[in-house]
Amino acid sequence: MTRTDRTEAGAPRRIKLRETVLSVADDQPTFWDKVESGLWEPETLALIGHQITPGTTLLDLGAWVGPTALYAAARGARVIALEADPVALAQLRRNLAVNPDLAKRIEVLACAVHAAEGRVAFGARRKPGDSMSSVLIAPGAATWTVDTITPLALAGRIGPGKLFVKLDIEGGEYELLPFMRPLVDRPDCRVLVSFHPGILATVMPDAAQREAATVRALEVFSGFASHALERSGPVARKPDAAAIASGAAPDKWLFVRA
Repeated sequence: MTRTDRTEAGAPRRIKLRETVLSVADDQPTFWDKVESGLWEPETLALIGHQITPGTTLLDLGAWVGPTALYAAARGARVIALEADPVALAQLRRNLAVNPDLAKRIEVLACAVHAAEGRVAFGARRKPGDSMSSVLIAPGAATWTVDTITPLALAGRIGPGKLFVKLDIEGGEYELLPFMRPLVDRPDCRVLVSFHPGILATVMPDAAQREAATVRALEVFSGFASHALERSGPVARKPDAAAIASGAAPDKWLFVRA
C-alpha cells in the first residue's frame, strides 16, 4: 500500500484505512504509519469491515484515538465510543473534528464502562494517551479518576438492530464481563473481546488466580458461538481459559449469540 503524503506540521493528515480515506489530527504519526502499511490489527479491521453494515451500532469500549470508531462510521454504523483516558479523548475529538461527516455518526462518552456507577481510578503504564491506560494500575503509573457508566445504562442508549461490541480495555475486561448481560443478552449481538493476560499478571501473579478470573469472564458467553481471531480471520473454536490466561491462545475472541 502506498502511504498518503504527510502534511505540514499542525495540519490534518490524510490516511488510508483499508478502503477508507480519512483525516487525522492527533499525535500518533507512527501509529497511522502502521495502519496505512496494514500492520495494525489487520484481522480486527477486516472483521469490522465484514460485520459492520448500515444500521449496525458499534459500541466501542476503549476507543482510544478512534481508528475503529471512524472506520465503522465510514461503513455506515452508528457508533458509541467510550474513552476514559483524557489525553486520548482529546485526540479522538480532534480526529472527529476533521471528519465532520463521520463525526455525525459517532457519539463520544468521556467515561469508563464499569460494573458500578460512580468514579474509578485509572493509570497509564507509560504515559496518558498511549493506548495502555487501565483500571489495573501498575506501581508508579500516572493516575487519574473518571466517571463510570454501567452496561445496563449503555444498553438503554442503544436502539433496535444489530449490535457489535468491541471491548478492548487493557485488563479491565476480567472484572467487567460478568456484568455485561444487559448488552450481550440482546438477540443480535456480537462481541469482540481483547484479553490482556500480560497486564493481568502484573497485578495477579498467581497463574491459578488468572485462570479463574478468565473462567469467570467467559461465563457470560455461555451459549454463544465462539471464534478465535487469527491473522487469517475468525476460526470457530471453544475458548480455553487456561490457554488464554497463559498467553498460549489468541488474545482476541469473537462471540456471536447462537
